Parts: sequence; structure tokens; C-alpha cells
Amino acid sequence: MVAARCAALLLGMMLGRAGAEKEAVDSLLVELVGEDRVEQAMEQGLLDQLVQAAGQRQAAREGLLAEMGSLLELPAAESGKRFALGDVHGFLHVYEEREDGRWAEIWVSEYLEGRIGGLALADADGDKREELIIYTEQGRFFYLDPATYQATWSNPPHEYQRLNAMLVCNLDEDEALELVFCADGRLVIYDGRDHFEEWRSTQADLGSTQILVGDVDGDGAEEIVLNDGYVFDARFRDLEWQSPESFGERLGLRDVDEDGIPEVIGEFQGRFLRIFDIDLRREKSARH
Repeated sequence: MVAARCAALLLGMMLGRAGAEKEAVDSLLVELVGEDRVEQAMEQGLLDQLVQAAGQRQAAREGLLAEMGSLLELPAAESGKRFALGDVHGFLHVYEEREDGRWAEIWVSEYLEGRIGGLALADADGDKREELIIYTEQGRFFYLDPATYQATWSNPPHEYQRLNAMLVCNLDEDEALELVFCADGRLVIYDGRDHFEEWRSTQADLGSTQILVGDVDGDGAEEIVLNDGYVFDARFRDLEWQSPESFGERLGLRDVDEDGIPEVIGEFQGRFLRIFDIDLRREKSARH
């Protein structure tokens, strides 16, 4: 019972609903293990376990919100936590948490000329300040100040007709990041600071909906992995492998065989998983 109460209070702390709850958690730890054993309990990871339990409870309550590409936690304001949500109608909404744990809309954008496909928070232009980056399915992307939500830059209208996926990352180790996206059937690498195309693929039939970057073949250099089965060298842009089949609708990277090389784990139909060894150019065997 005490552990459950402690987890509930920790959950409240994680959600930013009660600034005084840390003292309550401390007192509950004393109640749970005794004043003379609190430090030992902390060293043994009791508090970490309670935080994990609280996080799991919150995940169960919120479902897949953390995995939605058009929903993004923003820097907290003095008045509370905030998140942004881009909707299918082409508007960006900002919500703030109230003291009672409820959320209220505090800002909504003008029409952004297309369904919002994804959000990111990153210093794309190397000015030491993060931008709220938005892309729409109809080919537009916007930089917004994450504190004022005022637009600081956007690409020209009609530059692209359709964007399927975008990732913000550093491919060339300079201060500015790149926007890596699939637009009009091609993979495009776009300079995040000077706003120009660095490169576009010769392949013109890409339908990728997710992009990952990582060293997936163990050669010491990163690759760009598209969920529809293409793997490009991230620095020289060469096509390293075109899989005869898709890697799945959603992707993740994890080394599951202790060889030091992450495998691509793909999700199909929202629940079925397959593992791909990119270095071996094949799906991982179900049994060794």
C-alpha cells in the first residue's frame, strides 16, 4: 500500500502537478523502510523502481502518445508543462498542463497549408537555439520559436508536392543539422541552416514513411535506412542495399546478437515484428 502511494506521488511529480510532493515521497520512504535505512534503499534502487512503476502506469494511461510523430513535448514554462500537437487539418496546437492535471489549449497556429506529418525540436541552423520544426504532407516545412511560436523560416510554397517522412540529424559533423526526408518519391538531404538541397536520390519511386540513421553494417560509417527497404551511405549517399522486401511500417535499431552491430527491428500491421541483419543483407533467422 505504501509503495503504491509512493508510486502515485512520484507519478504526480513526473507530471509536474505538485511541487511539494517530493517531501511527501521522502516521508513515505521513511515510512516504508525506516528512517535509518532510507539511504540504503536509495542505493539499492528502490526509488528508481518506483519511478519506473510510475512511468509504466503513465504509459498505460496515455497509450501510444509518446510514439506519435506529430505530438511533441515542449520546454516547460513557469506556468506548467507544454506539448505541441499537429493535426490532420493543418493546424499546430499548443497545450499546457494546469495544477489539477488537466490540459488546456493555449495557442493555435494559422493554417500551415497541409496535413501535419511530424514535429521535431532541434537546433537545425547551428545558432545554439532550438527550433520547433514542422513538416506537412503537402511539402512545406516551418521553423518556429519554441517559446513564442512565431515562424522564423519556411521553405517556398510548391518546392515539393508531397513529403512522406522526415528526420533531423547531423550527417556531416558541422554545426548545422540536415533535414533528411522523402519528397516526391526521392530521398532528399537538405541543409538546415542555409536552406538548400545538398543531394537528392536518383531513385524516384520511394514511398518511405520512416527514416533512421545508424551504423547498421559495422563499417564505422552511418547509413540512412528507409522502412521500404533502402539503405544509403549517409556520407557519400551511395545506395548500399535495396532489400527485396520492406523492413516494416515502423523501425527501431538494437543489437540483439552481441556482434556490436544494431539490427533493424521492423513492425508490420501494428504488432508483428521481424529482425533484419543489414550487414548480412537478409532477415535474421528465427532459430540459430
